[in-house]
Amino acid sequence: MIFILFIVFLPAARLQETQYRQDQCPSGSCNPQLGDLMVGRAPRLSASSTCGLDGPQNYCIIGYLEEEQKCFTCDSRLPYNHHGNPNSHRIENVITTFDPERKTKWWQSENGFHQVSVQLDLETVFKFSHLVLTFKSFRPAAMLVERSKDYGRSWKVFRYFAEDCLLSFPSVSNQPANSIDDIVCDSRYSGSDPSTNGEVVLKALDPIFEIRNPYAPNIQDLITLTNIRVNFTRLFTLGDILSRRRRNPQDKYYYALYNMVVRGSCFCHGHASRCTPVDGGRGDVFTQTGMVHGRCVCQHNTAGENCERCQEFHHDSPWRPAGRNTANTCRRCNCNGHSNSCHFDATRFEATGMQSGGVCEDCLHDRTGSQCERCRPFLFQDPQRTADDPHACRPCDCNPAGSEGGGLCDALSGTCVCKENVEGRHCNQCKYGFFNLRRDDPAGCQGFWGLGHSEFRCSACDCDVGGAYSTTCSPEDGQCHCLPNMVGRQCSDPAPRYFLPPLDYFLYEAELAAPLLPLDPGYALQIVPRQRKTDQSITWTGLGLVRVLEGAGLRFTVDNLPSPMDYQLVIRYESEVKKTVRVLVMICFLQTKGLKPH
Repeated sequence: MIFILFIVFLPAARLQETQYRQDQCPSGSCNPQLGDLMVGRAPRLSASSTCGLDGPQNYCIIGYLEEEQKCFTCDSRLPYNHHGNPNSHRIENVITTFDPERKTKWWQSENGFHQVSVQLDLETVFKFSHLVLTFKSFRPAAMLVERSKDYGRSWKVFRYFAEDCLLSFPSVSNQPANSIDDIVCDSRYSGSDPSTNGEVVLKALDPIFEIRNPYAPNIQDLITLTNIRVNFTRLFTLGDILSRRRRNPQDKYYYALYNMVVRGSCFCHGHASRCTPVDGGRGDVFTQTGMVHGRCVCQHNTAGENCERCQEFHHDSPWRPAGRNTANTCRRCNCNGHSNSCHFDATRFEATGMQSGGVCEDCLHDRTGSQCERCRPFLFQDPQRTADDPHACRPCDCNPAGSEGGGLCDALSGTCVCKENVEGRHCNQCKYGFFNLRRDDPAGCQGFWGLGHSEFRCSACDCDVGGAYSTTCSPEDGQCHCLPNMVGRQCSDPAPRYFLPPLDYFLYEAELAAPLLPLDPGYALQIVPRQRKTDQSITWTGLGLVRVLEGAGLRFTVDNLPSPMDYQLVIRYESEVKKTVRVLVMICFLQTKGLKPH
């Protein structure tokens, strides 16, 4: 028979491409393969008790018949070697190997010690699948398994195991778990049968429970760990109770383990399919075939030892663990080429309908905005350059006295934003009819009139603030724009037949008064309506005039005075004959509405 062996040497680029394809995740989540976390971590494995560390110690193998007992020597001062030191039973012997001699080595505790623990300390957070212990001795009558997620600072119990749960752990339920995170006592793995090769199996997640969200906090608490510890609390005995008076009772009771398997993988939140050794002080001691490493080779633009965050400049979407059918890839920020860093902002993400949450930091090239999309104040985008051009922002070139904000312009067009009375491309000139451009003037320029007239030249409008619509006036004659019933160039005078009453002025028209005394019908008051005569100026107000005959009088009822104070009484009348007219005024006070006479 002839064998032909073909060896193909791939170029480095092809090797990198092959590795790249292995690292890629599908459209949904991806996870590294499971392995034995014990492999390659012998220096991180410890036991509280090991036989023969200080010198040879005897131990015996027992059966149900006393004559079946056989005794041997344990000497663990040196590591196990099949030919040189086959009697060494250190803790590293429990790490699984597949060589033919694997049944010739095991870990064994000192004789007679009930409280013994075995602990594995990992260098980072790992995802835990299950634990399998294979015993050379009887399985413990009672034990418990703990895990830590903070490198041994705090511990939580995974599960209790006991032949008699009520006796060994009376405060723990021995009923089947109702939920995936219930802590119960299991009696399946603590009987006397078998006397060797018996197993204890612990699964992180009981398959009878449906897991809808693998990244729920309680699930994460169960499957992630940095340390795992197995505490043996009670030796199994064949009815002969260990003597409490002897430090080293009978040599036939001890714990012995063929194998300890801690099945798991590096923990990557669904964002990696492969892991490499961890760097730094907590790094892997060495690399061994089959070793499960702890640093994720992150995909989906994630980063960190466990892909627990988005990589730099990929914060446009929030970090999330990958789902079954979605990768939840971290998106790259859009800073238009003007920033090298950004952060995620939840408020912006919600405001944009979950489309963009990235906020650019320290914008370069005179840029500002959440995406560095705008030029800074007093600058504008050059329309001839693209938005990512580092030289696209140009100065506004606006007159600071005539433009808003002391020189602002439109950020896109560069058009200066002029004050109210200012115009020009650079806001550097007053509008027609205005002068005196000043920076401290909110409107920029004052109004004026008389330009070109030698008599007036440039004169201020001086429009009455109470009688005119505004402070501006006609540039030809200085006429202000008057409110109704106001006249004059400055709108400071009332129109004919109108007056400007003071705030405390009360007017009572004679047309609305009553006769002082009852008169006969022929002697009634005569109202003369308004009429203009060519030889008489208009002096009346109200409806017109009241002609009062000699000897008659008028009665005015004043009932609208707001408060008691001193008032001046003014009577306005005209005489139709050229003689002296005497007027008698009588005032009668009535105390009403709380008013008192003065």
